[in-house]
Amino acid sequence: MLGNIVKKLLTAIPVLLVVSIVLFVLLNALPGDAADALAAADASPEEIAALREELGLNDPAVVRYFKWISGVVKGDFGKSLISGKPVTDAIVQRFPVTLELTLLAMIVAILIALPMGIASATHRNSFVDYICTVFAMIGQAVPHFWLGMLLVLFCSVYNSWLPASGYVPMDQNLADNLIRMIMPAFAIGFSFAASVMRQTRSAVLDVLDQDYISTAKAKGLPGRIIVWKHALKNALIPVVTVMGMQTGRLFGGAIVVETVFALPGLGTKIVESIFSRDYQVTLGFVMTVAIIIILINTLVDILYVVIDPRISHGKKGA
Repeated sequence: MLGNIVKKLLTAIPVLLVVSIVLFVLLNALPGDAADALAAADASPEEIAALREELGLNDPAVVRYFKWISGVVKGDFGKSLISGKPVTDAIVQRFPVTLELTLLAMIVAILIALPMGIASATHRNSFVDYICTVFAMIGQAVPHFWLGMLLVLFCSVYNSWLPASGYVPMDQNLADNLIRMIMPAFAIGFSFAASVMRQTRSAVLDVLDQDYISTAKAKGLPGRIIVWKHALKNALIPVVTVMGMQTGRLFGGAIVVETVFALPGLGTKIVESIFSRDYQVTLGFVMTVAIIIILINTLVDILYVVIDPRISHGKKGA
């Protein structure tokens, strides 16, 4: 298993390299740069040109890229062109917010998706199944930001049940932190739950048709034990696969939802850096998200072996 993990991490290196090149090219294709953002409104072209030279923006794009990527290899994402502060410090400061939001969204999704997926599978073609199917269709169709704005309108503007925006760190006030994270976590987790619920239903239905489930029923085991102890464990592999594949959507949703709820995470900083043309920050933050997604996919591979040890011996599906 260790060999497979190392191989997967080595395979990720060219992927990250391609991501960095594409991102660098796209950002440099946008009009304007940090010098335009930093210059005063009445700055002369000569002053802007001098500022651009000072920031090193006159160097060829290839030179700037290799300067940046050589620092990334050493763990240095460079400094912000606007504030002059290390990008790594900003990542360390904002990453916990995005991580908390993503984990809470995943917890919300699992608490909704697994019971609904199992209920839908065990009550096939019933009213419960139809309700769960409609939920999944709505969840996959509703955008994160739109659901977030609806939650703000309903829970904050019209009813004042929850605060509309802002963030309180967990170490300062855990209760206030969770209250402020409920809506953004639900806004992201709703569509994630829909995808996981559909896969859970499909996987459990496949397992319930297996011979060993019929044997368990013939032995008189309670339906609850059959489903939760025997069927669910064997149905988890495709479910875990979908959850791993959907992780990128969680982080993508966090970028938008953090902006809606004014959360100081990676997403809001990426948006701010794009508008201010602070491409050093944009590159650093997006590459961080890419690395996290790759690490999570590697963790999913490890979970495969934990759930079904036969996979480590090349007997998946046996």
